[in-house]
Amino acid sequence: MAVLNRTLSRTQPKATAALRLGPVLLAAGLVILAIALLQLVQTSEATTTSFAIQQRQQEKLELEASVHQLEAEVAALSSLSRIEQEARRLGLEPPQAQESVVVNVAWPEADRQRLPTRYAPLEEEPIDVKREGSSWWQDLLKLLPFY
Repeated sequence: MAVLNRTLSRTQPKATAALRLGPVLLAAGLVILAIALLQLVQTSEATTTSFAIQQRQQEKLELEASVHQLEAEVAALSSLSRIEQEARRLGLEPPQAQESVVVNVAWPEADRQRLPTRYAPLEEEPIDVKREGSSWWQDLLKLLPFY
Protein backbone atom coordinates (compact mmCIF):
# COMPACT_ATOMS: atom_id res chain seq x y z
CA MET A 1 0.00 0.00 0.00
CA ALA A 2 1.17 3.19 -0.96
CA VAL A 3 0.52 6.20 1.10
CA LEU A 4 0.22 9.38 -0.64
CA ASN A 5 1.61 12.28 1.04
CA ARG A 6 -0.95 14.72 -0.03
CA THR A 7 -3.24 16.90 2.04
CA LEU A 8 -6.85 16.47 1.51
CA SER A 9 -8.66 19.58 0.63
CA ARG A 10 -11.80 20.10 2.52
CA THR A 11 -14.63 21.67 0.74
CA GLN A 12 -15.96 24.78 2.35
CA PRO A 13 -19.78 25.07 2.65
CA LYS A 14 -21.14 27.25 -0.01
CA ALA A 15 -22.25 30.72 0.96
CA THR A 16 -25.40 30.38 -1.13
CA ALA A 17 -26.94 27.94 1.34
CA ALA A 18 -26.42 30.42 4.17
CA LEU A 19 -27.92 33.21 2.12
CA ARG A 20 -31.01 31.19 1.38
CA LEU A 21 -31.60 30.27 5.00
CA GLY A 22 -31.37 33.90 6.22
CA PRO A 23 -34.32 35.30 4.23
CA VAL A 24 -36.45 32.32 5.20
CA LEU A 25 -35.75 32.87 8.88
CA LEU A 26 -36.31 36.60 8.47
CA ALA A 27 -39.65 36.02 6.73
CA ALA A 28 -40.71 33.49 9.38
CA GLY A 29 -39.79 35.96 12.12
CA LEU A 30 -41.78 38.72 10.44
CA VAL A 31 -44.81 36.44 10.08
CA ILE A 32 -44.61 35.46 13.75
CA LEU A 33 -44.25 39.12 14.74
CA ALA A 34 -47.24 40.11 12.57
CA ILE A 35 -49.38 37.34 14.09
CA ALA A 36 -48.41 38.43 17.60
CA LEU A 37 -49.25 42.06 16.82
CA LEU A 38 -52.60 41.11 15.28
CA GLN A 39 -53.48 39.08 18.39
CA LEU A 40 -52.50 42.01 20.58
CA VAL A 41 -54.64 44.42 18.56
CA GLN A 42 -57.58 42.00 18.54
CA THR A 43 -57.38 41.46 22.30
CA SER A 44 -57.15 45.21 22.87
CA GLU A 45 -60.22 45.87 20.71
CA ALA A 46 -62.16 43.10 22.46
CA THR A 47 -61.32 44.60 25.85
CA THR A 48 -62.31 48.09 24.70
CA THR A 49 -65.59 46.80 23.26
CA SER A 50 -66.33 44.87 26.46
CA PHE A 51 -65.76 48.03 28.52
CA ALA A 52 -68.04 50.03 26.20
CA ILE A 53 -70.76 47.37 26.51
CA GLN A 54 -70.55 47.50 30.30
CA GLN A 55 -70.84 51.30 30.20
CA ARG A 56 -73.93 51.10 27.96
CA GLN A 57 -75.51 48.50 30.25
CA GLN A 58 -74.90 50.78 33.23
CA GLU A 59 -76.42 53.73 31.35
CA LYS A 60 -79.42 51.56 30.43
CA LEU A 61 -79.95 50.59 34.07
CA GLU A 62 -79.73 54.24 35.13
CA LEU A 63 -82.23 55.29 32.45
CA GLU A 64 -84.62 52.49 33.45
CA ALA A 65 -84.39 53.63 37.07
CA SER A 66 -85.09 57.19 35.96
CA VAL A 67 -88.13 56.01 33.96
CA HIS A 68 -89.47 54.13 36.99
CA GLN A 69 -88.93 57.19 39.16
CA LEU A 70 -90.79 59.39 36.65
CA GLU A 71 -93.64 56.86 36.45
CA ALA A 72 -93.90 56.96 40.24
CA GLU A 73 -94.00 60.76 40.17
CA VAL A 74 -96.74 60.72 37.51
CA ALA A 75 -98.75 58.24 39.58
CA ALA A 76 -98.35 60.40 42.69
CA LEU A 77 -99.23 63.62 40.88
CA SER A 78 -102.27 62.13 39.14
CA SER A 79 -103.87 60.69 42.27
CA LEU A 80 -107.39 61.93 42.90
CA SER A 81 -106.63 63.08 46.46
CA ARG A 82 -103.70 65.21 45.29
CA ILE A 83 -105.76 66.76 42.48
CA GLU A 84 -108.56 67.59 44.93
CA GLN A 85 -106.05 69.14 47.34
CA GLU A 86 -104.52 71.23 44.54
CA ALA A 87 -108.00 72.32 43.38
CA ARG A 88 -108.89 73.44 46.92
CA ARG A 89 -105.60 75.34 47.14
CA LEU A 90 -106.52 77.18 43.91
CA GLY A 91 -109.97 77.99 45.29
CA LEU A 92 -111.98 75.61 43.11
CA GLU A 93 -115.07 73.91 44.43
CA PRO A 94 -117.08 70.93 43.22
CA PRO A 95 -120.21 71.84 41.21
CA GLN A 96 -123.42 72.25 43.23
CA ALA A 97 -125.73 70.82 40.61
CA GLN A 98 -125.39 69.09 37.28
CA GLU A 99 -127.43 69.93 34.25
CA SER A 100 -127.88 67.79 31.17
CA VAL A 101 -129.03 68.96 27.78
CA VAL A 102 -130.50 66.49 25.32
CA VAL A 103 -130.26 67.44 21.66
CA ASN A 104 -132.43 65.56 19.19
CA VAL A 105 -130.38 66.37 16.11
CA ALA A 106 -128.48 63.85 14.01
CA TRP A 107 -124.75 63.85 14.49
CA PRO A 108 -122.87 65.31 11.50
CA GLU A 109 -121.00 62.56 9.67
CA ALA A 110 -118.01 64.76 8.84
CA ASP A 111 -117.33 65.59 12.51
CA ARG A 112 -117.67 61.97 13.63
CA GLN A 113 -114.18 61.25 12.26
CA ARG A 114 -112.47 63.91 14.38
CA LEU A 115 -114.28 63.20 17.64
CA PRO A 116 -112.93 60.49 19.94
CA THR A 117 -115.20 57.47 20.04
CA ARG A 118 -115.90 57.84 23.74
CA TYR A 119 -117.67 61.16 23.01
CA ALA A 120 -119.48 60.09 19.85
CA PRO A 121 -123.12 59.09 20.26
CA LEU A 122 -123.80 55.40 20.55
CA GLU A 123 -125.04 53.64 17.48
CA GLU A 124 -128.31 51.89 18.05
CA GLU A 125 -128.16 48.31 16.82
CA PRO A 126 -131.29 46.97 15.16
CA ILE A 127 -133.16 44.48 17.24
CA ASP A 128 -133.56 41.14 15.50
CA VAL A 129 -137.19 40.17 15.86
CA LYS A 130 -137.78 36.46 15.69
CA ARG A 131 -139.92 35.67 12.71
CA GLU A 132 -142.81 33.28 12.99
CA GLY A 133 -142.09 29.90 11.50
CA SER A 134 -138.28 29.88 11.92
CA SER A 135 -136.99 26.99 13.96
CA TRP A 136 -134.11 26.90 16.39
CA TRP A 137 -131.79 25.15 13.94
CA GLN A 138 -132.38 27.86 11.30
CA ASP A 139 -131.48 30.52 13.87
CA LEU A 140 -128.35 28.53 14.72
CA LEU A 141 -127.33 28.35 11.04
CA LYS A 142 -127.69 32.14 10.73
CA LEU A 143 -125.03 32.56 13.41
CA LEU A 144 -122.45 30.72 11.32
CA PRO A 145 -120.23 32.96 9.19
CA PHE A 146 -120.62 31.04 5.93
CA TYR A 147 -124.41 30.95 5.92
